[in-house]
Amino acid sequence: MDKKIPKIAISGYYGFDNCGDEAVLLAIIRCLRKLEPCAEITVFSGAPAATREAYGVKAAYRWNPFSMAYRILACDLLISGGGSLIQDVTSSRNVSYYLGVVNLAQFLGKKVMIYSQGVGPLSIEKNRKKTAKTLSRCSLVTVRDSSSETLLRDIGYKGEIRVVSDPVMALCREDVESEDLTDLLQKAGYPDAGSGRRKPLLMASVRRWKDDGHFAPIAKELDKQIRRGWDVLLVPAHFPDDEKAIDSVAELMSEKPYVISVRLTAREFLALAAFADKVFSMRLHGLIGAMAMETPMFGVSYDPKVDAFMEQAGMSENCRPYDDLDVGDAESLFGDGDAPAEEDRRERSELRSKMYAKAWGTAQQAIELLKK
Repeated sequence: MDKKIPKIAISGYYGFDNCGDEAVLLAIIRCLRKLEPCAEITVFSGAPAATREAYGVKAAYRWNPFSMAYRILACDLLISGGGSLIQDVTSSRNVSYYLGVVNLAQFLGKKVMIYSQGVGPLSIEKNRKKTAKTLSRCSLVTVRDSSSETLLRDIGYKGEIRVVSDPVMALCREDVESEDLTDLLQKAGYPDAGSGRRKPLLMASVRRWKDDGHFAPIAKELDKQIRRGWDVLLVPAHFPDDEKAIDSVAELMSEKPYVISVRLTAREFLALAAFADKVFSMRLHGLIGAMAMETPMFGVSYDPKVDAFMEQAGMSENCRPYDDLDVGDAESLFGDGDAPAEEDRRERSELRSKMYAKAWGTAQQAIELLKK
């Protein structure tokens, strides 16, 4: 008799051209395939055809309950994550949707793993109760930071919690170095796309937030960075949402930055982070990608999840609070331009290695759960 093919379904914010979430999916799929090559993977996506083409997996439309129920019924394990799925800051519907998928899998008797999620904020009491109740019935709960663990305890979850690291930390430079950036950089007008760079490069990823009052101080700091001898490349992490943000920052600048104005794949975004000498990001996964690619990074904290990661990465000093952006000198936002000391490089490398091991360990736990 032929051996049964194990089947995994993955639920998350996929198929919406968000490089961060797509990098999460890329990492999860890569790890699962490495550890269990014969597994059949189905992703619930907002753009199933694009997801199938990008990752070589099966995909179902995330808003078709009948198709999803069929796929869940056929699977052996539902993975919920990663990313910041269970939170009610952007919309309370996030909690209802993602917990609804988990509840459906539980109703159908399936094993469910919460995969390296950043949980919260949860400000609505019914969402807090619903989260604690649903997660208590999961087979395994893993979170990407201690802040998520603390929140789950605060809302009454009493089961086991394993604190791991973000799935993207399972990737490294070797995973994206085959990506050819020449055409992409040439379209942005970057002068050294086909040869060695004459200047160091700062990759900057900016998003809209509140009244967009951060655009002016960031533009000012980027101008100073260019005057200090750097090239600046503005990159959208979520297309087209970030396009207006980077265009607005570019218009406010006195110096000329280079701007990428096209949709990027997760591999392209990570390859750019590896290509750059520094990364500045308001998007969490811009920072996580930089850490995975071993590129020095600097961020703006507009959400506790950014603080949590930068603390985990030992880089809290490189993260500026959103409400304290008008700092007046480039050093405080983008560093002093000097290479980190040998001791700092060694400490960061050790931290990255630990996070890399934890990210792979999360995938191993998923496979062990699959085989039980």
